[in-house]
This record gives sequence, structure tokens and C-alpha cells, in this order.
Amino acid sequence: MDLLLMFKNILFLLYLNFKCEKVNGNTLDPTLCAGILPADLLEESIPKYGFLPSGVSVLYDTNSHAHAYRFSRNNVDLQFPVSKIFKNCLFFPDEFSIFFVIKHESVYDKKECILRIGNKNSTLVSIQFSRKYIIFTYNNRKVQYRNFALKDKKWHSVGFSVSSTDITMTTDCINKRRKRLKRKWPSILPLNNSTFQIASCAPGHGVTLGQIKDLIFIPGADAAVRACPPKTPQHRHLDNRLPAVPGRLIDIYRIGSPGPRWDDCTWTDVGNIAYDLHAKSLKVCVNGIWQHVTVNIQAPSKVPNLPRRLDYIDFHQDIRTPGPSIDVEVFTIKGEGIFAVFASSRPKKSRKKDISIIYKWRKKRFVFYQRMDTDAAQCWKFFTIDNNFFLAVANYGKASGVQSNSTIYKWHKRRKKFKEFQTILTWTARDFEHFVINDENYLAVTNYAKGASHKVDSEIYKWSTKLRRFELFQSLLTTGAYDWTYFRVNGYHFLAAAQAFDGFSTLIDSNIYVLQDKKFVLFQTIETNGATDVEFFKIGDSIFLAVANAYNYGPQNINKKQEYFTNSTIYKLDKGRRVFKTFQTIQTFSAVDWEFVTIGDEHFLIVSNAQNRALEGDHLTSIYKWRGVEKFVRVHQMDVLPNADWEIFTYKKDVYFLYSNAKGKTSQVLKAYFMPP
Repeated sequence: MDLLLMFKNILFLLYLNFKCEKVNGNTLDPTLCAGILPADLLEESIPKYGFLPSGVSVLYDTNSHAHAYRFSRNNVDLQFPVSKIFKNCLFFPDEFSIFFVIKHESVYDKKECILRIGNKNSTLVSIQFSRKYIIFTYNNRKVQYRNFALKDKKWHSVGFSVSSTDITMTTDCINKRRKRLKRKWPSILPLNNSTFQIASCAPGHGVTLGQIKDLIFIPGADAAVRACPPKTPQHRHLDNRLPAVPGRLIDIYRIGSPGPRWDDCTWTDVGNIAYDLHAKSLKVCVNGIWQHVTVNIQAPSKVPNLPRRLDYIDFHQDIRTPGPSIDVEVFTIKGEGIFAVFASSRPKKSRKKDISIIYKWRKKRFVFYQRMDTDAAQCWKFFTIDNNFFLAVANYGKASGVQSNSTIYKWHKRRKKFKEFQTILTWTARDFEHFVINDENYLAVTNYAKGASHKVDSEIYKWSTKLRRFELFQSLLTTGAYDWTYFRVNGYHFLAAAQAFDGFSTLIDSNIYVLQDKKFVLFQTIETNGATDVEFFKIGDSIFLAVANAYNYGPQNINKKQEYFTNSTIYKLDKGRRVFKTFQTIQTFSAVDWEFVTIGDEHFLIVSNAQNRALEGDHLTSIYKWRGVEKFVRVHQMDVLPNADWEIFTYKKDVYFLYSNAKGKTSQVLKAYFMPP
């Protein structure tokens, strides 16, 4: 079962509240230790997803919905000092618990090691297992348990709870085996130069062969008692008792159960429905815990009123475009319906004029609506001003050394067509961004290059209510700028510029600007590698920026190997320090767009891999799901055409995914299907 999720509400109740005291103002009392909090040792040893140490890989078990680490036999050397967990401690605590979730491969050619705590000369604590035994070692003494749990190549949780007189091993919150220590736990085990060593007890020896999902250290010898429900319910007809919140148990009855069962929600129960007698609501088994079946949740306006859970995505429609499209914009005009416009361009040698096409949603399909003249269109942006509807197109032009016109179109209410409204001079424009500050409208354009120089002013325009047109408000010097993203945090207004190339390398910083004294000034730079898109989103009180890195070219990749394989990064705002910090890195394949969407109470990120060649692994366009402390985990891989931009829209109760084809003339609409509410 997923212990990390099970413990998320009770971890902070399960710690030993030791206190460090100074004796004579200089030395620590050797019998006491500072308060220790629960710690995920895997998270401490592998802090950044995407930058994996040698011998470590990440796997996703689709059958069990588990995102776990696998370790190779000879190359693992994962360790970190115990001082990261045991702060201000001289000696090992004498009461603690260790839990891990494992799917073993049943090789057993020698002892395999989960964890070792010690230094070069001595081992304080270790956990190993063989074909016959699971072995807990402390201070060079062994406590052995028969290995009944790890032989079936399935997921199992194992917990050790240690007190001064005994050790209890709990497997799957069902089987508990307590052993009395022949000698009491040592009251003083010095921590001098000790480390936590993960998945091996010595480099090249005894590596765990299988997948480990969680490895959690919790102060206190009663963690298993609090984390696991009792084996016997208090009432007849009640199928189980589960910890819903700290200190409270909930009785549930499994619908359709042939008879009473006293086991907890395990991986085999995924998808099963139960009725919570106490809360009078349905629950479903998800990731090892019973979760409420959500109803009547008000979702964001982008995907409104969808309490269902995303199950799978299937093909719905092909859309033929005049040429490859690197952007698509979906918009709604009140009283007229849903539209989609593709930024399309023909090859430079083509004699035909560039055109982009607007499609209208009719009878659950997009059909041709209007032809638009463009010049190597890169991006469309729809916005409204005073009940008027506008479309702005960023035109790259046929050459970087020639200035081109990017165009703003206005909706003609009587003719029900878009007509040219205003032109803006641009240099290889890549993106438009519209935003509103204090009821005033702004339109920002990114200019990519000017001739041979990638340093060029990107410009911000402001709507003049007097002249009824956009006028230049501010110019900002950017380098190979691809994308503008506006966002607001606590009343402050920001613009993020994704910068892709400086003429020599794609490894350049992207900029975040903040509005101060009626001007945008530099707020922060973030390290990017061929950045083409920045996506802003919130989850609860947390604020994120997801950066799509598309290309790895320059001195950092002098051999020009795997130039499309990049690590795209998610940044999280540190509110205390007022700075965006790296939160998670995800391996991508020429990612040019992130799209965030909330469906019901679930949050997803879609990444577009523009060089997708329908191969396996990271070539495929992927959907990542927010899983709290597990961060974003890949849950869907889609064998689709090369894509550069994704949009999500709803029609009645249906949810659709639309993407633009980066290399061909066929883009597609996909339809989302859901588990029944």
C-alpha cells in the first residue's frame, strides 16, 4: 500500500519530542537529542527528479499506479549524512520506526540491502533480506524474520518499530511479528561521521533488485500502531476501519463484498467502492487509501463542474491545416460558439501565400470558418476589450533580417468575421500576451532576433481609450525570446520571458519581470535550456512556473548528442524569500509547450514533444498528474503526431484535447473519457 499517502495526515504526530540541552553552556547532554521529524530518505538522497545518480532509474508501474525507483546491481552509491535528519544529535535515538514500500524481483543470489546507517568502520542499523529471511541488524547484532512477504513480485509495505526492549516487523499492515531483544537497545550509539546509505550496504554489494517507492524514518516506536488500522472491527457487517484523520477511525462497508474482509485498502482493491457509514458518503480505493468520491466540486472555468476522474483519452477528429502549425488558440464568442485558429505556415520556398484558418465547432466537430492571411504565423491570441473581440497574430516573417507586420484583427459583429484592425512592426515575432492591470489593457510581443543578433527589444503595448488602438508602452531587451507569460501574485504583476538562444548556446537564463513605478523591471532570472514556453499555475496556496526546454545546443553539448533530449523544469515560489526555486525536473523530448488543466479536484500538466516520432518512452507526449508529496507523476502517454501546442475545452459535459501538428498538415482533436462519478 502507499504508506507515504497514508501517513500524510499523521506524520507530524509521530515524532519523538526530544530536546537538546547544553551542559555548562558548552557541551550537549549525551542522553538527550534534538526533536526529529519524519523524513523520506529517498527524497533526501534523490532530491531532484531528472538528475538521477548513477545506477538509479525511475519506473512507473501502470498496474499498481506506483512511481518508484529501481537500482542497478553494481553502480549504486546513494548516501547522505545523518546530520540532515538527526540535527544537533550526538547519539542514535533509542526509539524509532522505519517503513518502506517495495516490489521485489525475487532474484536472491545474495543478501540484498534496503538501508544501512553507519560509518566506514561500523554499522549502527541495517535492513537486509535474503530468500529466507528479512534481517534487521543493530550494533552488529541480528534479528531475523522469515521472509514470507517479498516472494510474489507484488507491492508490499514493511515496517520496523524499535523500542529499547523489542523490535516489531509489520508487513502490509496485516502481519505483525514482535521479537524480544536478547540485549537491550544500546542507550548510546555514537553518530560520528555516520551516513544514511540507500539500497546497498556497500558500493557494488547487496543492491536491492526491484523497485522501492518509499523509505520513511519516523521517530517513535509506535508508528506502525498509529499508521495501521486494527485487524478486527468492532461491529458485525463492517468491512474495515481506517484512519481518516489523526485519532479518528471510520467504519466502512464494501459494496458487493461476498462476506466480511478485514484487510486494508491494498493495490488489489484499486477502483473498489466502499460506503463510509460515519460520513455517509462513498469512497474509492486509490493508491492504497480510501478517498472520498468527489461530487459537486466547482472546478475552474476552463473545465467546469467535472467531479469525474480522468480515465483515458481517445481519438475524435482529424483537422487539415494549410501547413504545419506550431500554435492553436481556442476561444469562445458569446452567442456565436467555440472557435479554434491555427498558426500555420508553408515552407519558405513555397510560392503560395501563407494562410491560417479559423474553424468553428459544429455538431461536435471543427469545420472551416474563415481564412486569414499571415506571414509565417507563430502564435494567435484572443482577447476582449469593452465587449469587442480581437485576435492578434505574431508573424515571424520569411527572414530574420527583414521587419514584418504582426496583425490585430477585430470581430465584425454584423458580418460575423474578423477584419484587420491594426498592424504592429515586429522582428521575427514569436508570441503575443494580453493582460489587464487596473482595468487597462496591455499587449506584449516577443521579438526573437533582428538579423544576426538575437538581442532585440520585445515590446509591450497599452490600449489607448482615446485613440482606440494600441500604443507602445515599454521596450525590454530580450535574447531569443519565444514566449511571454503574465501572472499575478499577491497584488504584484509579473511578466516571464522564455529565452531560447543567444546565437551560440541554448543554455541561457530566462527573465521574470515585475511591475514597479509603472514600469516592468527585472525581478529574477531562472536557468533554462532552449526555453520556448512558461506556464503559470496554482495548486492550493502553492504557486508554480513550468518551463518547456526544447533544444540543447552549444558548448555544453559540443558533440551534438541527443540535442532534443532536455530536462524541463517546474519552479515553485518560495514566499518567504520571494524567489522561484527549482521544484521538479522532468525529462522531455523537445518540449515546446506546457498546458495545465484542472478536472474536478485533480490537476494535470500536458507536455508537447515537438519531435515526437511515435517512439517509446520520453518521445511520446505525456500527461503528468499532481500527487502531492510525490509531485507530478506521469499517468498517460499518448502515441500522437508531433505536436507543438495543446488546448483543452469543454462542450456541454464533454472534455476535449486539441493539439497543433508541428511537422504536418493534420492536427487532431482527442476526447477525454472518465470513470463513472
